[in-house]
Amino acid sequence: MKITSVTDANGVTTTTIDTDAVSGSSTDFATQLNEQLKTDTSLESIFEKAAKTYNVDVELLKAMAKAESDFDPNATSKSGAMGIMQLMPTTAKGLGVTDAYDPEQNIMGGAKYIASLLEKYDGNVSYALAAYNAGSGNVDKYGGIPPFEETQNYVTKILGYLQNGGVDIPDQWTNVTGGTGASETTLSDALKQLFTREDYEDFLRLFLERLSQRLEEKVTGPIPVDTDSEAASNTAASEEQKESDAYIAFRNFGNTNRMAVYLKPTEKL
Repeated sequence: MKITSVTDANGVTTTTIDTDAVSGSSTDFATQLNEQLKTDTSLESIFEKAAKTYNVDVELLKAMAKAESDFDPNATSKSGAMGIMQLMPTTAKGLGVTDAYDPEQNIMGGAKYIASLLEKYDGNVSYALAAYNAGSGNVDKYGGIPPFEETQNYVTKILGYLQNGGVDIPDQWTNVTGGTGASETTLSDALKQLFTREDYEDFLRLFLERLSQRLEEKVTGPIPVDTDSEAASNTAASEEQKESDAYIAFRNFGNTNRMAVYLKPTEKL
């Protein structure tokens, strides 16, 4: 991408932007960035990673997910339990899960939790599952699976899945879109795909020019311009500007950042 500025005899600056084939898009820059960050991740691989990390049987984790949410990463119970492993907000926070609807974070959190319960109950799967469902306090109080129909059915269901050879992940949840933890693509990687070094330099130049202009206007008032010349200039450059990643990012930044009071142009960009 190349930006060229020419100032005529009246002091009016005309800016034109030549974009390459990669950046030739009028799509909102935030949308482009999100697309770069999206990665389809195998749900099976997440379960295997969680099982290996916390030394828990992978089939047990999948059976729990089947009973909890039928593998739906967007599931929310009436009591507020979230995601595939149905983590309660306080439990998720205690496990270090910042986004309970992110499949990897949720499954890793659930695996960590059941692993701690298995350790607490010396490997007794039934007790650990009962504690996962009804809380350790109730298991300790009753000396085993508490006399709650929901909890008893929960333990029986999961043990039944395991006795029948485990469960299969439904086709619609075989692959999930990675979020905070699932994607190997970092923000830096995504930006490198969208921005060249020249794009960064152009963005900074646009930012500094607008900031300088707005600060000056706050001191001296709006800078008078030749409206006819400005209109012609904007018409000539508008289509090319819309295709510039640097320009789109700059525009979005000016619309959302706290510096917008300084960056917002007098006329629409």
